[in-house]
Amino acid sequence: MITKETIEERKSVIAGDVETVKTRLVELDKRREADTALVNALVGALQQCDAFLKEFDDELSDDGNETSDTK
Repeated sequence: MITKETIEERKSVIAGDVETVKTRLVELDKRREADTALVNALVGALQQCDAFLKEFDDELSDDGNETSDTK
């Protein structure tokens, strides 16, 4: 038989579960922000590498040497 006490105990368990899930969601949001920042930094590093490679190719081209694109 279901009693008022049983329902109140179940309600307390459910409230605890709600708080646990809310805490997890906050942690996931923080991790998502950190991962987004990391992806942005990595994309920036890739772009910088491309810029360095272009400079390298331009310098070779200015020296009269063939670039990898014209071989």
